Amino acid sequence: MASRWTDVERVEQGALPTMLAQAVIAGTALTVGAIACSGFYLSMIGNVAALLPWATIVILIAVAFTYIVGFALLWCAEALTLRANDKLKPWLYGVVGLIGYGVWGMFVMSAMMNTLNQPLNGVVLSNGDVMALTVNYAVFGFIAFLLAQAYAPKIATKKGLTIGLMVVQIVLAIIGIIVLVMMFSALSH
Repeated sequence: MASRWTDVERVEQGALPTMLAQAVIAGTALTVGAIACSGFYLSMIGNVAALLPWATIVILIAVAFTYIVGFALLWCAEALTLRANDKLKPWLYGVVGLIGYGVWGMFVMSAMMNTLNQPLNGVVLSNGDVMALTVNYAVFGFIAFLLAQAYAPKIATKKGLTIGLMVVQIVLAIIGIIVLVMMFSALSH
């Protein structure tokens, strides 16, 4: 951890900030998870949309978590593991991700799914669906934060790759915003 709050921790001179690299790794893992599970989430709400547009919305939820809440959780994980054994740090980061992304999935993703499903089908997610969603998000949060802590020093030195991954995530999230606006626009008519 940096000695002053204005200092930025870097693996080496010229490398990207470690926490930015962690966020990009976590965002990449969560984006891959969002793509992999978007069909599962869509089936929970009765396949009310096409899979590809729905996947962009799920990616938007993952990327929003990463670059809004995720940075705060990475900072918390760093502060919590300051004196921890280096072999234990990735696992502790994983636990922070498990809790943070699990709660995000339970509240934010379930609300998003209910917001689309209720006007179309007149139903909301069952408690079992919300539990399955929460567990799924918690597992991906654990994996993403564990990978973020374990591989940040390596990826921080690869600026092109790191910036490229971040740009892809942000572009997919922007597409998700456009699709979401189009969906809510169609629902309002």
